[in-house]
Amino acid sequence: MNALFYTDLEKFYVDSLFEHFKNSSFLVTGATGMIGSALVDYLEMLNKKGANIKIYCLVRSKEKAQKRFSDYNDIEYVVQDVTRPFTLKEKVDYIVHAASNASPKLYSTQPVETITGNFFGMYNVLEYAKNNDIKRVLYVSSGEMYGVAQDGMTSFYEGYVGPVDYSISRSCYPAGKRSSEVLCQSYIDEYNLDCVIVRPCHVYGPTMTNADTRAISSFIRNGVNHENIVMKSKGEQVRSHCYVFDAVSAMLTVLSKGKNGEAYNISGDQSVYSIKEMATMICEKANSQLVFDLPTETEQKGFSKVPLAVLDNTKLKELGWHCLYSLKQGIEVTIDILEQ
Repeated sequence: MNALFYTDLEKFYVDSLFEHFKNSSFLVTGATGMIGSALVDYLEMLNKKGANIKIYCLVRSKEKAQKRFSDYNDIEYVVQDVTRPFTLKEKVDYIVHAASNASPKLYSTQPVETITGNFFGMYNVLEYAKNNDIKRVLYVSSGEMYGVAQDGMTSFYEGYVGPVDYSISRSCYPAGKRSSEVLCQSYIDEYNLDCVIVRPCHVYGPTMTNADTRAISSFIRNGVNHENIVMKSKGEQVRSHCYVFDAVSAMLTVLSKGKNGEAYNISGDQSVYSIKEMATMICEKANSQLVFDLPTETEQKGFSKVPLAVLDNTKLKELGWHCLYSLKQGIEVTIDILEQ
């Protein structure tokens, strides 16, 4: 990562998070994904300030992880698939479970791996936590678990659960997230485990991976490459967005202050826009053109059928969290970093 990336990261430093997590240890699953890798970046930023946090990254490819984290020399890698029982022998204080298929293309081409990866990955995390006296588990769920909004709703709050169409394989993702949340609650009730849940909205930022086929990530890549931004729909779906380091600071706030068993939405302020409006912002920053095209059958199968995906972040703010970037600011910073 370049100097602008680390300058940007520094803006999200929070004294209370440094104090709470200093001299602790973390196991991060999905550590090379967009959110997981950004969390590792944040923890390393705290370490540079003297936090002395031990970081274990659970990854499938050590080579890929070493390339991503080449700026750091104090990370230990646990190389395995999250759907297998954990091989880590060392005791850790916190587990952040961020491993999951998170790409519409994979929901279409690998629905079995998506739903089983979510459930069995969560099971292995919770089993390890139960057997190793972990202080707290943070599960990174998704705003997609809410399903479809009722008529008249303007946003999703944590107590709402709407319908999900179980007759289509695209539901592999929200169904996997729902079942994993229920598994968390089951371990809390049966084994007195300490676990909190976050439900992020559409997170974006410079840590996105090339395999990420979500609209905002694809559009930003197009902009950085000075290509046309191709929309495969009218772009009328309205969504909450959140810059990745805002999301990470929210996750750590929930990990440090959230109530056991509770779920917390993660969404940015001034970041509720339609897909078309979001694409237009990227075009304006990158001097790209917005064009429309028909989706392929595979692309169409991966599309979310939820027209409204706006998350109410009131509960998160009550923990003391605040958002730094609007969608416009986050897009501009992301493109600036990726263009360097």
